[in-house]
Amino acid sequence: MNPRILLLTLGTFAIGTEGYVIAGVLPTITGDLGVSIAAGGMLVTVFALVYALGSPVLAALLGHWPHRQVLLGGLAVFTLGNLLAALAPSFGMLVFARLIAALGAALYTPTASAAAVALARPERRGQALSLVSGGLTVAIVLGVPLGTWVGHAFGWRMTFVMVAVMSGLALLGAALLLPSFAASAALGLRQRMAPLARPPFLAALSLSVIWITGAFTVYPYLSPLLGQITHMDYAGVSLMLLIFGVASMLGIFLGGYIADRWGSGLSIPISLGVLILTMALLPLAAATGAGAALAIAVWGVSGWSVSVPQQHRLIALAPSDAAVALALNSSAMYLGQALGAVVGGALVDASQVWLLGPAGAAIEVAALAAVLLAMRRPYSQAGSAAEQTA
Repeated sequence: MNPRILLLTLGTFAIGTEGYVIAGVLPTITGDLGVSIAAGGMLVTVFALVYALGSPVLAALLGHWPHRQVLLGGLAVFTLGNLLAALAPSFGMLVFARLIAALGAALYTPTASAAAVALARPERRGQALSLVSGGLTVAIVLGVPLGTWVGHAFGWRMTFVMVAVMSGLALLGAALLLPSFAASAALGLRQRMAPLARPPFLAALSLSVIWITGAFTVYPYLSPLLGQITHMDYAGVSLMLLIFGVASMLGIFLGGYIADRWGSGLSIPISLGVLILTMALLPLAAATGAGAALAIAVWGVSGWSVSVPQQHRLIALAPSDAAVALALNSSAMYLGQALGAVVGGALVDASQVWLLGPAGAAIEVAALAAVLLAMRRPYSQAGSAAEQTA
């Protein structure tokens, strides 16, 4: 594998770690800065919302720039955002720092995928794309538990320093090793939004928003939930996040396998059904450490097994705009993160931490209903076939 592609993966690993690690260090941050857990959820909402809205806009505005410049600029902005977060004297400044980091992530991540395609040989392009996007997944497995441990052992500011060091190394390596290569043909914002004008595609994309909203009603607040119900310390929370990360990776592979064998028309409803049951029972399961570990493992597998079939589904509905469809899916998922953090924050603010799981389950019921409705809606013969076989 081209070492330059591994360098791009280091960048996505740092971005994934920064995006998800708040779940492990949120109580430490809010306690130090004197704000509520619910207010701390704004750290997730701001990052996710800026990424969701900024990614397509920045891609349209800067699509004609050479990839190397965009990659270096994105990593520099992201690194700066994390250094500002580490030095933030107040919660407001920390929110601002997360906004800066999100802009850098929105610049870097889509361009890193395009750069991986340009750097790889034609027969290795799929592998290169998987590697770069896999950096985000590996971050959930390794980066988040490590960042959680660092935050509790040395202070939450060191978690952001850790991320800044990783992205800084990626920036230095990119500056030294990445060649200059021309950008691909730039797409305007209207072209990037074109699939949204197709009702079958828009209906299918709604699943990504609702599904992730349900998951992120719980995930950012997993640390206070485990602290209050299971009475876990930070070491236990780090272990639970590691279990979730490993289970999520298994879920991604399982979802792809099931989708290849039986299609998304079967795999997505089954995955959502298991997810609904698991999240609904989370308060009961979390009464013991073993029960919490089992529930979190099943949640990770069932939740993330939706990911690959959903991507197949969207590509089948927009085969001529596959790259655009996947970019819109990424934005939809980040929008779901923002919405979920708001819903979960409201429950935490009302001292109803035990309701996080059932609330997430209720939202996943809406996701399941959206899937079943989209699959039954008679848009067209082609659209219906795509829904069933994708």
